[in-house]
Amino acid sequence: GLLFHAATSEGLTLRNKNQNERPFVLSRSFFAGSQKYGAIWTGDNESSWSHLAIASPMLLSLNIAALSFVGADVGGFFGNPDAELMVRWMQAGAYQPFFRGHAHHDSKRREPWMFGEEWMIRMRKSAMARYALLSYWYTTFYYAGITGMPVMRSLWMEYPLIEDVYSIDDQYLIGSDLLVKPITAPGITEIEVIFPLKDNWYDVDSLIEVSAEDRNRYDQIQVLKVHSGIDKIPVYQRGGSIIARKLRLRRSTKTMTIDPYTLYIALDS
Repeated sequence: GLLFHAATSEGLTLRNKNQNERPFVLSRSFFAGSQKYGAIWTGDNESSWSHLAIASPMLLSLNIAALSFVGADVGGFFGNPDAELMVRWMQAGAYQPFFRGHAHHDSKRREPWMFGEEWMIRMRKSAMARYALLSYWYTTFYYAGITGMPVMRSLWMEYPLIEDVYSIDDQYLIGSDLLVKPITAPGITEIEVIFPLKDNWYDVDSLIEVSAEDRNRYDQIQVLKVHSGIDKIPVYQRGGSIIARKLRLRRSTKTMTIDPYTLYIALDS
């Protein structure tokens, strides 16, 4: 897999000199070092809640192995997701390194508008959140390329003194500044989120700071039950960080090039 990946990537670069310096080559067959040549996806998954749930641990494992540009097929490859599953998968995929919908040719059509306007609006919100953060994604990938620190990080990578997070694989960080807890079961309206008390955290939608028992306890966590209805994926910005977003809705990233940035400044303690 590694050799095919490398040969394809290098071949595209050589064939189109000065035009294709960064070819996009996607593979599901890979080895250590494949991250140099292209993206990875987790293979043909299933349109089920269990496969949505297992996606985060799989992607975290790959990121620990320095393969950062990874993702799972949004909606599942085999089968037919219902509207709720598709929305939750879109929400999760928007906060994972490689965000792509992919399905078997025998599966039913699953473009967002196929589920009705109410559900389409929810899926569009997830896509908008993804594209608003493109500059953050590019910056995080850049640092992954020069430092080896993965894009999608287990909590223990940023908080090695907190033993309680060593086994956590159902929530994670994108870079060092976004804490994400995907919803991976049907009918969920509240869910527990783990907050490292070393930092303070702000809800990215409401911009309200999460209340904490005691700040600056570097080896402790707080577990809070938060609202997570169908319109909400729990995502939090770390205090002390600044994240730039582009909020104008466009048809392509090329047309976003000269759009203004909005800076979200999260105060620390």
